[in-house]
Amino acid sequence: MGKFTKVLGAAALAVGFVMPTVVMAQCDTWTTSTIRNCNGIDYELWNQNNRGTVSMRITGSSTSANGGSFTAEWRNTENILFRSGKKWGANSTQNHTQIGNMTLEFDATWSSNDNVKMLGVYGWAYFTQSRIPTRDENGTSRSYSNQIEYYIIQERGSFNPASGGTNAKQYGTGTIDGITYQFWVADRINQPMLTGNGNFKQFFSVPASTGSHRTSGTINVTAHFNAWHALGMYMDGPLYEVAMKVESYTGSSANSQGSATVRKSLLTIGGTTQPGQVYLTTVASPSIGGTVTPANTTNHAQNANVQVSATAASGWRFTGWSGASTSTASPVSVSMGTTDKTVTANFVPTADGTTNLIKDGNFPGTSLSSNWSLGQGTGWGGSAATASVSGGNATINITTTGSNPWEPQLTQSGVELIKGMNYRLTFTARAAAARTIQTQFGQSVDPWDTYSEKNHSLTTADQTYTHEFKMEADSDPATQFAFNMGQSTDNVTISNVRLIYILNLTTNIYQNNLAPAAKSISGLRVRAQSGSAVNVNFTAAGSGEAVLKLYSLKGDCVSTTRMQTVAGKNYTYAFNQKKLSNGFYIVKLNSGGKVERSRVMVQR
Repeated sequence: MGKFTKVLGAAALAVGFVMPTVVMAQCDTWTTSTIRNCNGIDYELWNQNNRGTVSMRITGSSTSANGGSFTAEWRNTENILFRSGKKWGANSTQNHTQIGNMTLEFDATWSSNDNVKMLGVYGWAYFTQSRIPTRDENGTSRSYSNQIEYYIIQERGSFNPASGGTNAKQYGTGTIDGITYQFWVADRINQPMLTGNGNFKQFFSVPASTGSHRTSGTINVTAHFNAWHALGMYMDGPLYEVAMKVESYTGSSANSQGSATVRKSLLTIGGTTQPGQVYLTTVASPSIGGTVTPANTTNHAQNANVQVSATAASGWRFTGWSGASTSTASPVSVSMGTTDKTVTANFVPTADGTTNLIKDGNFPGTSLSSNWSLGQGTGWGGSAATASVSGGNATINITTTGSNPWEPQLTQSGVELIKGMNYRLTFTARAAAARTIQTQFGQSVDPWDTYSEKNHSLTTADQTYTHEFKMEADSDPATQFAFNMGQSTDNVTISNVRLIYILNLTTNIYQNNLAPAAKSISGLRVRAQSGSAVNVNFTAAGSGEAVLKLYSLKGDCVSTTRMQTVAGKNYTYAFNQKKLSNGFYIVKLNSGGKVERSRVMVQR
């Protein structure tokens, strides 16, 4: 993994702010780091720290049937890369859809004695403002730039840069150009990028099998971008560049050598689809409910009829299709026409689940795995805590708490919750002294809406606790689960965390979340306005953040809002009633460290 950090850092330096020797007079053979447009092709040679000897001979042009061809040799280098393609640059305003369909035909022969090496498509792109990430792939809160470094790997060495990246997370798989690829995202923290050092995301397509490696063929670049975007690897921002790249890294200048002949690197741009090709994306909902054949994204001839079948997993039943088909039969034929299609196989459980939806709930090893994240510090109200793991137990040692229940918190993101399904969370816990903790399911991004939460009273002895709820909100494949421990500095020990889906709820958590307050402390007033809103009026009991939550009588939190308030001032908020079913609801107000509840009836 250490080597990978240097490889990708070098690539970023090459594009971003390294000052290469620019040869202005000719486009023949380069022997030092050079970036230049030659014969209508954007070429680059980059030699980290100018180690060893290197040459890159430019043989292509934009008018050639072979595009940006070149030959290269290197010896005793530290990290070397060569690439040719098209740069729109930092002032680009067009995303890949606006630019048009892109394919890259290539034919290369190369060899290197390094184990960290790559042949494939490479480039940079930008997130749109609303999609700039705010979290690491493991769920830790962090600010990111709008820059994306991406790879579509065709052949690599023994090191897999996709799975070996920092916080690497696989988003899915797909079949493109007859090759099954894995799609990964990794984090780059304070590393070189286009505008100096910073935090940015890396996107990868890498063949799932080394047997699918190739050194010639056609890469449907647009298909990779579309597949990424459909999985949440967003590619709707401006595109910086697309290039064919050869890279080889050894980490030292001793004994490194290699050569490459790229006979063809022809980038074709234009149109909205590859001629004669359209793409079918298949989805299983929920993902644990079964499988779909063909899986993920596959390309087909226009107007083709594609047979798609659904297979339910044990304990599940297939109920029908949505999207490109609404049939209840399996298999079913999907008519592709001339546009890309998506079809979803829907499954429902026939028995309580057995698969734990929480990863590493048994806390293996001697430290928190990458699936868990401890939130504390400046982003969590100045709270301070550490975590230790031993014998399947995770102990959270708390020295300082913030003013909110989630300061600090132990979290796991990427938990898939499906609208309308029931869930049961169980865990074992104890504390250094009697205290309360909270379990919470909600959005992993702003506005951090809560789907369900429950308070648990811990003792000094291990006990098993349960939290059941129904997912009332829209399905969320990236739900954040949290143990909120801001109520006390008494240490907490947790083990055997398990989340399963269940057919029916067996507990009533009204008493935990919805019991009426003994005495009014804020003049909380709630009324339902016919057909539009549940209006809430209150006087802030303290300055700072006030939290309003709306619960069904089953105890499910169906809406959350947070407001900055000043003690003694009056405030009004309206919950959208159109999203609610008829019945009774409880409004819960947390203001100034005090809690008040009021009941309201919704009838539309």
